[in-house]
Amino acid sequence: MLITRLLIYSVFLTTLLTTISCENSRRTQSLKAQYKDIYINQFKLTYFRQLLIKSYDNSTAVREIINADHSGFTEPILSEEDFKLIDSLTTVDNQRLIADSAEGHRRAEGSNGKRPLGCIMDKLNNKWLDSLAKRRLKVNGIPSSWTD
Repeated sequence: MLITRLLIYSVFLTTLLTTISCENSRRTQSLKAQYKDIYINQFKLTYFRQLLIKSYDNSTAVREIINADHSGFTEPILSEEDFKLIDSLTTVDNQRLIADSAEGHRRAEGSNGKRPLGCIMDKLNNKWLDSLAKRRLKVNGIPSSWTD
């Protein structure tokens, strides 16, 4: 009788410990997935803001809109290298917009000028920005505070 009771208790304890262990690993994976989503969204949001500012020649109106917006994560997520990369990418994209507005390819006569909103929307919908953000995340890694 005592042996049976000990066996039942040991099976119960083993099951309980296994369940707790699995729960911790699921939670860790969930935190990593959350961080990945936050990182990618923050990367794309920063790219969007920078290209918008540059493509509208750092206008006061665009700055006011961006300053009034509370989108994004309040804690620093992106690295200094991420910001430098985004800055250089948005500078190049803005230069392409300027060149395109001067050349006017694929446009009706009289419809010259920059088209930043369409360009930005295309960039955000294109998977290259997601792919770039994922590669940057691999380089930076997930902080230990998100994996505990």
